Amino acid sequence: MKKFNLIVVLLASLFLASCQEEVAEPNFVERFSLTSTVNGATYDIKVALPGGNASSQGRCAVIYVLDGEENFNLVASECEKLSARYGTENVLVVSIGYGRSRDLDYTPTKTSKSMGGAPEFLRFIREELVPRMEADFQADTARAGRVILGHSFGGLFGAYAFVADNTLFGNYLLLSPSLWFDDEITLRMELTRREALRNEPQLVFMGLGAMENLGKMQAPFEALYQTLKGNYPKVRLLKNMEEDLGHMGSKNPNIRKGLDFYFQNR
Repeated sequence: MKKFNLIVVLLASLFLASCQEEVAEPNFVERFSLTSTVNGATYDIKVALPGGNASSQGRCAVIYVLDGEENFNLVASECEKLSARYGTENVLVVSIGYGRSRDLDYTPTKTSKSMGGAPEFLRFIREELVPRMEADFQADTARAGRVILGHSFGGLFGAYAFVADNTLFGNYLLLSPSLWFDDEITLRMELTRREALRNEPQLVFMGLGAMENLGKMQAPFEALYQTLKGNYPKVRLLKNMEEDLGHMGSKNPNIRKGLDFYFQNR
């Protein structure tokens, strides 16, 4: 019995270690704080610079990374590798830190006092963060040069940005998006906005873990995928399902595959 318990503990440790993958911070990073006039929150921003000098390459595409504290290093590291692999220009990687609760900033509707701040957070990105990136870091000013990457509630926010302000981002990396939120409100919003959006060029990667909840996570995920596939003729779309992995375990593999899809199709 003791031997069995030891094996269980070792397996659990290996699983946790795989979910908490350590990636070194990139060499060339600039940091600043930005206090929003929209919602009053102060966001810590980190920017990974291609080759250490964004201006040397002219205007750069930008990947805006939600849950930046957890995901920034991996995204920046993968972008450097993919740029070298495909012989293409690297991108600016922007980590958006937590200014308010992620539950507040990433959810589109006010189901409680701690939810429903996504409209203001989206305005912060559009009206304050993006102009700062364009002015100080030579960020591409075109919609096609902007990417939003988010996981879980961050993926929900990416889907919300798609339907609420499709002029801001042209590329969406939606990882295990919590589309179940508020009775699938984002899917219902998409239906009302479809005719205005369906002929816009889009790049959308959708990633999930096969072990995620079948009804809560997978059903609305598949519904959005089929909607985009069947109704958006100009979308470049890829769905990836990570076998034998759940909500957190599938995150990093889907980050890597989503970024690879973006670099191949940008």
